[in-house]
Amino acid sequence: MTAFESELSIENHLIQQLTERQSQWTFRDDLRTMQDLWENFRRILTLNNKELFDEHPLTDNEFLQVQNQLRFPTFYDAAKWLMGENGIARVSVQREDATLGTVYPVVFKRVDIAGGSSVYEVVHQIEFERKEQMNRDRRGDVTLLINGLPMIHIELKNRSHPYKEAFNQIKKYLKEGVFRDIFSTLQMFVVSNGTDTRYIAAASADNLNEKFLSPWLDRDNQPVTDYLAFAEAVLSIPAAHRMISQYSVLDSECKALILLRPYQVNAIEAVRDAVNPYTDGGAHSGFIWHTTGSGKTLTSYKAAHYLATGIPSIDKVIFVVDRRDLDNQTTGSFQAYAEYDTIDVNETDNTVDLVKKLQAQDGDVIVTTIHKLQNVMRRYPAGSKKYEKLGKLRLVFVVDECHRAVSPQAQDALNKYFLHPLWFGFTGTPIFSEDAKNSPGDLPATTEEQYSACLNKYTIKEALHDGAVLGFQVEYHNTFDMKALANQNGITDWPQDEDGYGLEEKLMKSHIIDAAYTDEHHMLRVVDFIINKSAGKLGLNRGKGDTYTAILTTSSIHQAQRYYELFQRVKAGKEPAVQIRDAIKRQLVDFPKVAITYSVSENEDNSTFNQDQMKQSMQDYNAMFDTQYTMDQLEAYNCNINDRLARKKKLYQVREAQLDIVIVVNRLLTGFDAPSLSTLFIDRKPMRSYDIIQAFSRTNRLYDSQKRFGQIVVFQVPAHFKRAVDDAMKLYSSGGGSYVQAPSWEEAEKKFRAAIQKLRAIAAMPEEVDALSKKQKIQFLKAYRDLDDAYSDLRVYSQFQDKELTKDYQIDEKTIEDFNGKFNNVKEELRQSKDDDDAEVNIAISYELRCYHTDQIDEDYILRLMEATRADESALVMDETAKNEKIIQEINEEITRFRKTNPARAEILETIWREYQDNPANFVNKNFVDVLNARVQAKAKAMIAVFAKEWCVDPDALEFFVETYDADKDPQDKQVNQDALKKVSNAKEYRKTHPNIGLKYWRLLLEGIRKLYVEKLQKLVER
Repeated sequence: MTAFESELSIENHLIQQLTERQSQWTFRDDLRTMQDLWENFRRILTLNNKELFDEHPLTDNEFLQVQNQLRFPTFYDAAKWLMGENGIARVSVQREDATLGTVYPVVFKRVDIAGGSSVYEVVHQIEFERKEQMNRDRRGDVTLLINGLPMIHIELKNRSHPYKEAFNQIKKYLKEGVFRDIFSTLQMFVVSNGTDTRYIAAASADNLNEKFLSPWLDRDNQPVTDYLAFAEAVLSIPAAHRMISQYSVLDSECKALILLRPYQVNAIEAVRDAVNPYTDGGAHSGFIWHTTGSGKTLTSYKAAHYLATGIPSIDKVIFVVDRRDLDNQTTGSFQAYAEYDTIDVNETDNTVDLVKKLQAQDGDVIVTTIHKLQNVMRRYPAGSKKYEKLGKLRLVFVVDECHRAVSPQAQDALNKYFLHPLWFGFTGTPIFSEDAKNSPGDLPATTEEQYSACLNKYTIKEALHDGAVLGFQVEYHNTFDMKALANQNGITDWPQDEDGYGLEEKLMKSHIIDAAYTDEHHMLRVVDFIINKSAGKLGLNRGKGDTYTAILTTSSIHQAQRYYELFQRVKAGKEPAVQIRDAIKRQLVDFPKVAITYSVSENEDNSTFNQDQMKQSMQDYNAMFDTQYTMDQLEAYNCNINDRLARKKKLYQVREAQLDIVIVVNRLLTGFDAPSLSTLFIDRKPMRSYDIIQAFSRTNRLYDSQKRFGQIVVFQVPAHFKRAVDDAMKLYSSGGGSYVQAPSWEEAEKKFRAAIQKLRAIAAMPEEVDALSKKQKIQFLKAYRDLDDAYSDLRVYSQFQDKELTKDYQIDEKTIEDFNGKFNNVKEELRQSKDDDDAEVNIAISYELRCYHTDQIDEDYILRLMEATRADESALVMDETAKNEKIIQEINEEITRFRKTNPARAEILETIWREYQDNPANFVNKNFVDVLNARVQAKAKAMIAVFAKEWCVDPDALEFFVETYDADKDPQDKQVNQDALKKVSNAKEYRKTHPNIGLKYWRLLLEGIRKLYVEKLQKLVER
């Protein structure tokens, strides 16, 4: 067996890296307990506030006040406090000596980096206090303290383990309530096996998503994965302090702490370097090319934040967006990020308001449109009195979707109006010479010509490699026979090629194909496909509230309206050509829930007709969701559609409030961020390369392990569209077009067949798994993981909807589920018997499947419904408005349904629900998931205590025994920790009340434990 460097050695080398040479971290080997940490923090707090505590020392009771303020319910709450007032976080202390009043000592300064009052310390092997007796004693590997507070926690494994084991260790600690008390201030987790290192923002166990584990990249986008190199790049001072202060963001809408990814940090630092007047050539403009879906809005916000707060020579930072609805979305995102930050984000109501904000003295970010800026120039032209002040402003323009938001003409005019403005453009799809539009005169035609050089680049190929976005799975479908269409119209001669490109070209030139694509027969085929062949793409099997969303984009408003009418007819059962399949109704009875949105003008042709159609669509929408939108509230209606489609807010994570499909022309195809959106259906001709990438990229945001690709379905001129897509992928992935796209259906199906064959070569049927050797079981784990992976991928292809597992692949769903059960059994068996340095076993037991568990779906959905009834953050009252009456009714129905699959947990859920309805104030700042977990543990503990008392067994030992109990083992086989339990079992005491037990005590005890576990505890504690 290979000898791996020990975990202890890796830990020591990391501490050495952090504390030696130029680092400012100090190793505190003397701090080993929570109490030690608190005493150390008290010392630092006193030193940093000498003016308050030198003459009047902090008393024990006063320090207890401080401790209580720093025990946060969530990491998000800790992050809010750390943001502080103007970047300074304080606590309040009411002095015991009443004459001293209340004082506000400083704990943390965001800008006090690498100096001043900041104290940087490293601790290791801290003993965590057990929240529950059933939990094991835990020790953390390495923790970094700033001013005595834990800010970054690092979990390490040696190289025989995958780094994900360290991540799972953190999740286990979170579930056990280890990171509480003084550790509730954590902002960042780092996991490493020495070779592979990742970081992630601190979050609860339920919100800590593996998808957001990020590697570090240098400025050339080269990975920095070795733990010592990572420590030097990210965990040294000042980098670590900057990460948790300057490069962290609070999203008040999602109630989440966000840590920037490395390419975002690199972009901000590139902007910082560009505004430095002392660089070669002085301050200069530039653009950031970050692929769509990689978080450009967040990056631009932090860049604007830095420019507004860190550069005294700048008067104002103007964030420019290109249209009203995107203006609202960006402003909303900015305000969600800035709510607890040190800058204000101001949306401009009108031109007068914009001028007022331009002249205000406070340092903030103004979000506006190019049209309002043009109005300023028209209203106050050069030479006017107001211009004397406006024209001299030193402005920086940060431009979202920079090649669209500001035309070359508009930028040229602004450059002449204002004194030396700087421009920083952000785009996922820069315009290159290959795709440039014609520009009048000598105005720039490409992004580089307009904004100067690219300051930082992160393409889709790089993002895919790092797991920052998903690739694309593109399907091309014909709804009619093109050759037959040509023959019907007297066309018999066309260029011959494999993909039909020449035939399409001929039909397009004669305009015959245009009529075919506006024919209702074609449209009904599209509607049938979306409703009856997209269940895998939209995840209908995932259960209520957990499906994905989709957009259908069409060639015109008129076509969009016709599609909306067809969907309405099909849903009402009034369209004989398309019936919703029973299989679809069984998965989601109210599918599909459809809305439409488009721009409604006042004075153009068809304006009246379009307005009337929109009124009818709004009435349908109001009836579906109990809303009251009118044409005067079109903007609010559009925003509500955005929210329902994105499902970021808790209210829209329940089925009652969700949309499935939104029909658009161009709206939502750029700048719209919806991680739950999985599919884009396209019924229009190919767009330009940058429009293709923009539209496709609505679908490829990270979401969960089930969402593997951004899915695209094309219904027009497939050969032309495929060539356009291939060209766009090559252009915007630095030549990595094939890398960006998912396998074809044929390739995916071949992979699935091969996975079945490989699995059955190891075990033809599930029952054969038990007899496999250890080596064969490791092979089985990998083979079944590959099958699960291939099966999950295959189900998103539309072709799969017409397949039958038994007939087409000689395997059925029950067999797959039985193999799934064996997979979990083998993992547990290997986990309990493994040598810690057996790399092969460690990798095998880290495999995770992408299948969903029905009980977990039911429970998660009920908890989500309960969260959606909260009136606001305080939860002092329960929202019982009409819109929530249906949700409340649904909760009661879902709990009743859940009782059939897991009565033990359903009973606890129902109790919590009743208590919350009776007294919401008792649930202030309490997460329903945490409440449920606590109740489950308490009930399990009580049941074990009763059993232990009856059988004269030490209750703590029995709890520990139950924690590792394997119900799938034969009753005659020995359980883990069985010998330890026997030592603390008092047969003599038991016989005092059961004199006839004789020598059967130990056998009956084990039988009783098995019955207790199988009949009561297993369903109670397992999710």
